[in-house]
Amino acid sequence: MISKKTVHAIELCVLLAGQRSAGYMTTMDLSPRLDLSISYLENILKSLKDHALVLSMKGPGGGYMIRGDISRISMWDVACVFETTLAAAEGGSDAASHGSYELELEQVVIRTLKSFTLADFADFCASDASAYAEVVGRFKFKPLPVPFMPKAPNSVFQLSASL
Repeated sequence: MISKKTVHAIELCVLLAGQRSAGYMTTMDLSPRLDLSISYLENILKSLKDHALVLSMKGPGGGYMIRGDISRISMWDVACVFETTLAAAEGGSDAASHGSYELELEQVVIRTLKSFTLADFADFCASDASAYAEVVGRFKFKPLPVPFMPKAPNSVFQLSASL
């Protein structure tokens, strides 16, 4: 019912809402946090920008930011950018062609998404960002894996001593 693109867009908006005090975020910052490619993120961000949910600024210090009050932007506001309802797909005229079950399920999903705002989830995201910064560090390098140390003699002399 809800596409992966919509789920990624909601996660992206929640992340941007949680980082609102930090200013604009670039796609280079967003990509590893959401584990999405930069081109896919730009595709999502373009749609969100076209629907006035996201602001963008070019140049140094630029990036993307949520537009407006995050307590007034519902999850459905984000989802409806990418999803079409059954009634809208049929033009609202032939709702009987779909079973009442599908229509009622869709209404439950819409009501649920309308009941939550970005502010409801932004606090969780902000606390997760500090943990991410500690792991990635100042230069944004991922931590190195622990090197493998073989448990074997490293010289001929140690080899003869172990026999």
